[in-house]
Amino acid sequence: MIWLSVQFYSLDLVLHERNTGMTSALLFAVLFGFLLIGLARLSYPNLFSILLKNFIRMKPIDNSFGEDKKISIGTSLLLNVNFVFSLGLSLFLLAKNQLDVGLATLIAGGGALTYFAINQIGFRIVSVVSGESKLIDNLSFISSSLLNFGGVFLLILALIWALNPDLTYLLSWVLIVFLFIFYIIRIFKGLNITFRQKISWYYLILYLCTIEILPVLIVSRIIWLEFQ
Repeated sequence: MIWLSVQFYSLDLVLHERNTGMTSALLFAVLFGFLLIGLARLSYPNLFSILLKNFIRMKPIDNSFGEDKKISIGTSLLLNVNFVFSLGLSLFLLAKNQLDVGLATLIAGGGALTYFAINQIGFRIVSVVSGESKLIDNLSFISSSLLNFGGVFLLILALIWALNPDLTYLLSWVLIVFLFIFYIIRIFKGLNITFRQKISWYYLILYLCTIEILPVLIVSRIIWLEFQ
């Protein structure tokens, strides 16, 4: 009996050390994300205000689009990296309880990178095929503004998740609902821009298939196969 008690105590101690180590690693990863945002804010003290304004903007880019709403390529690159990193971190937190750490990391990283890559390629294909030079600028702006704002939200979510692993079920639904709303906003803003520029209906279908539907199907399929 004493021997069993000692064994259970040793097991609890090992699990506690593993959980502590995992939490520390997750917090370090979150800190890296905040470092990226901090570097992005060096040139734009009002960065969050700019991101919010760009996120809610519905009008196409034109001469009225002020310099105060633009961010540099370097800053946008940092925020894009943060989005991929934060999305991958959130997917890892979602998967780590069902899969081992190595596989969860692979699925999370692959899912985030796949989504980002398809997201960047899709609207460029539509713009080239349609021959609308302004379309690529507007769709690129929509994509960038949503990714930049979404990355900040996902990083905050990952921080809360890392500190409160007991809320995994609730935060998993928060992540799912956010991604769903994120796509609804993307579709609405994208269609709004293409309608304003009077793009033909078959380009609208191409837009939906390459930018919205295809990324969801591919990423969802990858994650679904691994979770089975």
